[in-house]
Amino acid sequence: MQVLDKAFDIARKKNYKIVFPEKDDKRVFEAASYLSTEKLAQIVWLDEKQITPEHVSTILVQRPHIKRSIAEKLIKKPLYFAGSILALGQADAMVAGAINPTKRVIEAATLTVGISSKVNNISSFFLMISPEGLEYIFSDCAVNINVNEEILKDITVSASEMANKLLGFSKIALLSFSTLESGDGESVKMIRNVYNTLKSDGFDLYGPIQGDAAINKEIAQRKGIHYDDRINVMIFPSLDAGNIAYKLCQSLGKFRSIGPFLQGFKKPVCDLSRGATTEDIISSSVLTIASI
Repeated sequence: MQVLDKAFDIARKKNYKIVFPEKDDKRVFEAASYLSTEKLAQIVWLDEKQITPEHVSTILVQRPHIKRSIAEKLIKKPLYFAGSILALGQADAMVAGAINPTKRVIEAATLTVGISSKVNNISSFFLMISPEGLEYIFSDCAVNINVNEEILKDITVSASEMANKLLGFSKIALLSFSTLESGDGESVKMIRNVYNTLKSDGFDLYGPIQGDAAINKEIAQRKGIHYDDRINVMIFPSLDAGNIAYKLCQSLGKFRSIGPFLQGFKKPVCDLSRGATTEDIISSSVLTIASI
């Protein structure tokens, strides 16, 4: 059973609550209506009259230096109110981004939901499904413009966690233009350092490794890398590489891409593409539920 089928089954069994801060968008309303009708999720819409001091306090918990008067103004913005609802447990997940840019979704969630204790940096992933039905996590393709060693480590940790939750296992490729010792440079050194750190922590990962070796075990073996089964998590060394790769796979390779999903928050936050269809929003919502 593929991940989407599993996610729909999980959603029907759990019937979690999703808060949607963009009700006025037709696609969002249609998707939410479908989720509710099919009993895939309970929908939480925003009503400014229901804002309480507890909602305001979620911002003050994350940023104690902010004046309460400023927090009271912020909480009236839909993204912040939705984030506070999630933070207080009045919803199990938040789905946004149909009309708001990624930057705004991240800002609001950071100031209300907060960042997980496992990482220091928020990142993103796409679920990529090949024409043959093979499923991959691609990360980071949407958030971190300037990647350093700490950020790359956090991206890898978060993506591995999501792969385990959604795909049932995590076998990671730290992608590079170099495989093992075949090349050098600052990005290769960064990848080697992340590999050494996470390998010692027990992660199942390989790198630096080129794209063909991450896909084809025979090519990997010729280059000195041996792995069983298949790699299902592709970690890119830069936002350029990740974004270009997923779009090429989508356009030339006929992969289906679902996302982007944000990773690294204390609770599930999904960032939709502003070009998302109603079907995309339904799929993203169900997968967000499955990641809980």
